[in-house]
Amino acid sequence: MQSTLRTWNDYLKHNDHKNKIIKETKHSHFRSQMHELSNELKSIWRFAKWVRIESQLLKKLSQFSSLKSDDFNHTANLFEEKTEMLQKKFFLSSSQTDISDILKSFILLTVAFNAVLSQDEMRQMIQWIKVDKASDAFKISNKVLQMNLMKLTSILISLFNVCVIHKYYLKQFKKTQMIVLHKSKKSDYIDSKMYQFIVLLDIMNKALKSIMIRRLNDIAETHHMFSNAQMRTRRKWFMISALNLLVDQVHAVWDCKIKYVIFMLSLDIINAFNCVLHIRLLHTLRMKKTLNYIVEWIRSFLKNRELSLTFNKQTSSMRWINIDISQRFFISSILFLFFNASLIKKCKALEIKIEVLNFVDDINILIYDRITKSICKMLSRAHDVCVKWTQTHDATFASEKYEFTHFIRKSKRFNMMTSLCIENSVVKLKSDV
Repeated sequence: MQSTLRTWNDYLKHNDHKNKIIKETKHSHFRSQMHELSNELKSIWRFAKWVRIESQLLKKLSQFSSLKSDDFNHTANLFEEKTEMLQKKFFLSSSQTDISDILKSFILLTVAFNAVLSQDEMRQMIQWIKVDKASDAFKISNKVLQMNLMKLTSILISLFNVCVIHKYYLKQFKKTQMIVLHKSKKSDYIDSKMYQFIVLLDIMNKALKSIMIRRLNDIAETHHMFSNAQMRTRRKWFMISALNLLVDQVHAVWDCKIKYVIFMLSLDIINAFNCVLHIRLLHTLRMKKTLNYIVEWIRSFLKNRELSLTFNKQTSSMRWINIDISQRFFISSILFLFFNASLIKKCKALEIKIEVLNFVDDINILIYDRITKSICKMLSRAHDVCVKWTQTHDATFASEKYEFTHFIRKSKRFNMMTSLCIENSVVKLKSDV
């Protein structure tokens, strides 16, 4: 489904209606619980005690146990050892990446765009930032910036314009504090894979990144730099768009006179955002005719970053990291759409009946034909293209997360007992994922 102003307004309307229903349901549930408690003397006094004492207490943070490396050959017991292991886990990198095509390529001319920030642009971005979120490392809430908007606008415009014009990202903004947390409902936390993180950023840092990524998004949409198969974080594109596009593609095949069966292979990139190859990303932005000042600003944004990890009530010293394309940031999702755009193009270039649906780091390849064995061979070819792409983009697909499913109306016409052989492993066909 092509996103239009009408579909966007419909989405906002239905989303507001959904939130209203959820709020009313929660309110009704709370009232019914209070009614049940009021009928039992012991229950109401137990609830009153919880309100007075336990509800006021902060939730206790669980302590981190010893951590084992991925190969289980090394155990980290000390805080510094755990910090080193978690950093390597969150920010993997490889030096075995083929970038020979970048050295041989040439840079195309960029499109025209005004680099100077306006007051309206600044006010709109500051108001757009959500209030009452987690404060930054300086304990300053987003609400402070909004409350002092009139006084700070001219100061921030002067500061941000210098950064944009000189293509420079402030050193202070490159310092990041990460809070490491357990993943919920896991049986064993000795493996470093069982942890995730949240990031605390400076509020002015958020405002500047929001402005720049909005500009990049405007340029990309205006000049059609993204494929319609690429989803998420694009303006007026949302989760339902991806589902509608998938349904439309399936029904388009089903409506053909020739009866086809559709197979879909779903791939997931490991640590996609944290392993983006800088030189490849910047090269892609230039080849897409992105403005030079934005490309150079992003280059400054990516390099020489510092990071501290906080867990077990301790904070590590600042450490140098080579990447800051984190899934938690809106800027990261937009940049990743540029990063993997060539993968979508290469898959579609195959001379087979293929459709590709990309939801940032999730790649879904649909191939249809009358013979299931032929589809498996074509999917194998498409997978080979994806693997070859990873060799030049420092990426890796999680083979254990491969999903192989079908879309069919009458299964008796086709051989549905088939399976897909990829990289010496067999992926079994499923009816749902």
